[in-house]
Amino acid sequence: MKFSKIFSILILPAILFIGCAHTNELAKYNLMNKNILFKQWVNPALTHVEVDINSSYESSNPFVVILSNIGSSYSESLVREKIQNNINADSIVKSISDGLKEGLNTYYRINAVNSLDDNPDYILETKLNKFKLSSNSQGIFVRIDCSALITDRNSAKTVWENQESVSIPLYDVILSYGETTQVRTTASVINAVRLMNMNDEEFRLAIDYAVEEAGKKQSDQLREDIANKSN
Repeated sequence: MKFSKIFSILILPAILFIGCAHTNELAKYNLMNKNILFKQWVNPALTHVEVDINSSYESSNPFVVILSNIGSSYSESLVREKIQNNINADSIVKSISDGLKEGLNTYYRINAVNSLDDNPDYILETKLNKFKLSSNSQGIFVRIDCSALITDRNSAKTVWENQESVSIPLYDVILSYGETTQVRTTASVINAVRLMNMNDEEFRLAIDYAVEEAGKKQSDQLREDIANKSN
């Protein structure tokens, strides 16, 4: 328990919320026990990753990996292969959407439906717009740009909208193998060399933890807006 408290103090100041666009009209709509269709959208440009090593620059590409000081042992093709094998944009946006679904179910006891044939009252669309993995003197950071939109199906009006751009440090993950696999996160931000030396399972878990933080920011904003909707 003591370790958990120390870990939280260490990581929370490092998570940077870069900015957001926001609309809250929840007070005008009744979501209690309503049918909601959850949809996910991924920027089509996220199917191809741009990789640059041993340099530092700003790229307009929505899916980019920039690793400086990685050394001569790793080529751009090796980095690209590792990233494309272990980062799944569909899984990222689904994880964020699932967090919003859990929040809505907690406070509104909603019914999640699978298609328009199920006659949803509202539609919640989660979008993954950008994913950037980059290194600096402090380590590796993941930047996730995502947005969520709830619309009233009958009127097509916006009920709730939130856009987040979150920069999250990528923390090390250590796996211990025995009768069961033990997963332990550390308070150490990984560097480019450690990133490339991670096995696939470690790398995916490290990314998953970063995605959870991005999803938590969306869910926390939704919870706050639900609490404030009558104000």
